[in-house]
Amino acid sequence: MPTVAAENVNSNEVRRACSRLFLLESVETDRFLENLDLEMVKKAYRERAKTCHPDVRHSMTTGSNVENFLKIQKSYEVLTSYLERRAQESLETVVRGRKIIAVGGAKGGIGKSIFAANLSVILASKGFKTVAVDLDLGGANLHLYLGKRAILKQSINDFLRKRVDTLQELAVDSGHGPLLIGGDSSELGAANIEFSRKLRLLRAVKNIEADYIVLDLGGDTSYNIVDFFNLADYAVVLTTLDTVSYISSYHFMKAAMYRKLNRLFGPESKFRDEREADLERLVREVTMAPDGPKVKSIEDLIEWVREKQPMNLSILVRALRDFNPCLVVNKVEKEIDIGPVVTKVQEVSKKWLSREVRYLGSISAQREITESVKALIPTVSQYPRGRLVAELEMIYQNLVRRV
Repeated sequence: MPTVAAENVNSNEVRRACSRLFLLESVETDRFLENLDLEMVKKAYRERAKTCHPDVRHSMTTGSNVENFLKIQKSYEVLTSYLERRAQESLETVVRGRKIIAVGGAKGGIGKSIFAANLSVILASKGFKTVAVDLDLGGANLHLYLGKRAILKQSINDFLRKRVDTLQELAVDSGHGPLLIGGDSSELGAANIEFSRKLRLLRAVKNIEADYIVLDLGGDTSYNIVDFFNLADYAVVLTTLDTVSYISSYHFMKAAMYRKLNRLFGPESKFRDEREADLERLVREVTMAPDGPKVKSIEDLIEWVREKQPMNLSILVRALRDFNPCLVVNKVEKEIDIGPVVTKVQEVSKKWLSREVRYLGSISAQREITESVKALIPTVSQYPRGRLVAELEMIYQNLVRRV
């Protein structure tokens, strides 16, 4: 059954959905929708579904059952999408455009920290208040790529150990535009934080006062990494043309998606107030079975939920639609065609994850990056007219462009 994207829901669709789901001959849209909430929609859906579900109404013709039930299902999806859009618009009004950009990838040494540092400088140069956060807790080094003037007196460990109350207190001026909240992997076990501390850190990241918050993540698929990746408004996966690297980029996206689904109703999730225990149990049952997942693809999971719990399908679909990783290819040598690698990652993600992975652009292998790293200066600061500036500018434009 096709799903209804929130951005495609128009007023006529909402009006028809209300009429069908609430059995109203006409709807005073403004007045009715002002008071409409998710619980009202779910309750109306359950009551209406009982009257026409094919498994319940055996006395009705099968065709009539199916047709009526599909109309009810579509109305439910239209209204839940409308409410989601309304809530998101309200949130964006409150936070005034604050956006989190996470830079991840399942392999070390592919240039995530260099990318995150220089992207932060580019954003700051545009007048955005930008904060770069080093969340590679086991290998923190973002401060090295943001310049030798970024001297860390405190780190995220001080927040985790409650020596400071907010992350904002840890922010230092990098000297190149963005503020920096640094990490410190010198403490034994720095990367192994328990869930309660991680949850506190997740919340604190969302409360940083900035236009853009750029997260530099570690190179693996541990829960601590993918939970921060899933926190982002813009989730960027970095890869190189190395076979192991681009295969790992897909596995990173898969790990992040499965983690997102298994934390669908966790306290850190935007769907926490819609908790459905049956759906939560089913998702874990089919994706985390002791003998391996019971589904081979996300499409299989969708069909499983559609068959077993059709009333919860909309929540699952909205959660999947909320997962939108983007791809950047790094260290590209001259005259190398990156098209085949990008296509492979996109095709595999489409087949197994049912997601369209947006390709944002590439970063060329260049002498300037190597030299600036040695000098402990962001490349875009040392070479303001260099190739990296143009490449990051293109990536930024593609990242924020709504498609």
